[in-house]
Amino acid sequence: MIRFVVKDWNGTLLADTQAVVNAGNNVIVKYGGRPVLRAQYTEEFSFPALNYYLAQGCDRGRLTQDVFVREFYVLYNKFAAACRTRRGTRQLLSWERERSIGSVILSNHECSDIALHLERLGLKDYFDHILGNSTLADSIAGNTKTGRMASYLDEYGIDPTEAVIVGDSPEEVEIGKRFGMKTIAITGGNFSTSRLRATGPDYLINSLHAVVRIIDKCNR
Repeated sequence: MIRFVVKDWNGTLLADTQAVVNAGNNVIVKYGGRPVLRAQYTEEFSFPALNYYLAQGCDRGRLTQDVFVREFYVLYNKFAAACRTRRGTRQLLSWERERSIGSVILSNHECSDIALHLERLGLKDYFDHILGNSTLADSIAGNTKTGRMASYLDEYGIDPTEAVIVGDSPEEVEIGKRFGMKTIAITGGNFSTSRLRATGPDYLINSLHAVVRIIDKCNR
């Protein structure tokens, strides 16, 4: 039985990939690098993010982790202010709530910023918790999703074999495999389909509508 669903936020529930690319390109150009198209970004982006932007030719002396995070998020928040959710988000969340399936967001972004989007979009009541960074300093320090996930599973006594994780990056697949969750990778976000397929998720989908079908099948 699937009783708990972990969801990435950026590129998975929020359709903000172009906002990420736009914000990144502004930083890249400011620090002497070469801007990228979305297709190149989804093929090449990797963590830690700073290294990716330095690889685009940014000045290593001026673009430090501290500078990168602060400038990127100012720009990102501007570009993402009007982003909508991906198709099927509200239907999935409503379906889960009707069946008392737990739902949390696991993200590298700040909890406060995600909460503002949830309020703007009328979605805040669909989630039990937001597992994100508490402050910008956490983002600068490079705190990871894996640690937050481990702490949450332990604190709430959640059986990971009764959980599924949904995300648009290899990171979510890796986290799911580490803890024994079912893994669902969704295309059309921040990573290309070929890169997601290479991680070997249990399911590779292109629409959040498919998550309902997968969970329903698992729970029958």
